[in-house]
Amino acid sequence: MSNIFGTALKGSILAFLALPAAAFAAPDTGPISTFGILGSYNDFKLEGGSDSQKDHLPEGGLFYNFGNKMTAESGFIYQAGVDAKFGKKDDNKLKEGQADLDLGWRAALDARNFVDVLVGGGYSWTRYEPEIDDYDTKLTTKSPFAKAAIGYNHQFDDMTMRVELGARRTLDGKVKLKVDDVGSDTVDLKDRTNPYAEVSLLMNQKGSLPVMAGVYYTRTEYTLDQDSDVADNTKLKRDEYGVKVGIAF
Repeated sequence: MSNIFGTALKGSILAFLALPAAAFAAPDTGPISTFGILGSYNDFKLEGGSDSQKDHLPEGGLFYNFGNKMTAESGFIYQAGVDAKFGKKDDNKLKEGQADLDLGWRAALDARNFVDVLVGGGYSWTRYEPEIDDYDTKLTTKSPFAKAAIGYNHQFDDMTMRVELGARRTLDGKVKLKVDDVGSDTVDLKDRTNPYAEVSLLMNQKGSLPVMAGVYYTRTEYTLDQDSDVADNTKLKRDEYGVKVGIAF
């Protein structure tokens, strides 16, 4: 009887001692898919000739990405993603979509802190429809881009925080300008370097339903690279402040 009691007690102690190890087990470092919603607030400044117009537009949309940028601890990292957004305020509209691919390398500073360098590229499509002096106007931009960034990941017990700072360089972009009762024209855009920053949290990382939440900022400038019969020296500046929330699986 005493042997049985001793064996049971020993087993209980071993199980109890194993609980912390199970509770604080290392998170999965493999790639994940993340799908969710996003919302943003946009400040626009449209300049054309001697005139300028400022506007503010909210947006909402969806995003999806796949990769190990939020989970890997060291070595090769990657992420591919797409998003689509739509916004409307009064008679002004904004529609856009973007695809990104990031490739990089991560180094561990210690057991919880990691830094990485990323390069990549993608494609952006935007249609901005402001009403200017009672004229319905459409500016449709299409631009491939290259990107470079640095990142920092910190692992908590059940959460990872990531900070990323970088820039996208538009390449051979084009814009189609259409003004009702005036005409339309397609012209080249000047190549521009546009900075961005984002902070992301992957929460409940060891649970059955991890959640991703983050904030981001992007500065974008579109400038005509040649004269147009429709618009004179048109330039569009945009500051976007956004929030993302999604589930990881």
